[in-house]
Amino acid sequence: MKKYIAALCMACLLAFSANALAATPDAAALSGEQEIAVKWMDAMLVKQDSAAVIKLLDPERQKKISQDDLAKNLSQLSQKYGKYQESRFISWTRFDQADQMIYLMHFEKEQLVRCELLFNKKGQLEGFSLAALKENAKDQQTEKK
Repeated sequence: MKKYIAALCMACLLAFSANALAATPDAAALSGEQEIAVKWMDAMLVKQDSAAVIKLLDPERQKKISQDDLAKNLSQLSQKYGKYQESRFISWTRFDQADQMIYLMHFEKEQLVRCELLFNKKGQLEGFSLAALKENAKDQQTEKK
C-alpha cells in the first residue's frame, strides 16, 4: 500500500512540474524578442553596422530609414555616449498592439542610459530609443546634506 501511495505522489509531482515548466505564448514571444534585442545591441552599439541594424527592423521601417542617416546617427551616438560597456534587462511589457522592452545601459561617457525597444505583435522590431538619465541637481544637493 505504501508503494502505491508513493507512486501516486511521484506521478502528481511530475504532472505539476510539467505544468510549471510548460512554455506559454508570452514566454515564446519574450524569448524571440530578447534574441532580436541582443542582435540589435551587437549591430548598433558594438559593431555600429547600420546595414545590420536596418535588417533587424520590420519591413515597413526598413523602407523609412536610410542607411546613411542611420550611420550618421551612429557616429553622433558614439561621440555623445562614448563606447558601449554593458546593459541590463529591466522590463518587458505586453500591450494590445505592441511589446516594449527596456534595458539600462552603461557607456564610457554616460553612466546610465535608458534603452527602449518596441516590437509589433509579430515580434518584429519597430523602433528604438536611447536617452541618458540624469540625476536632478536638487536631489544631489539634498543627499549631500
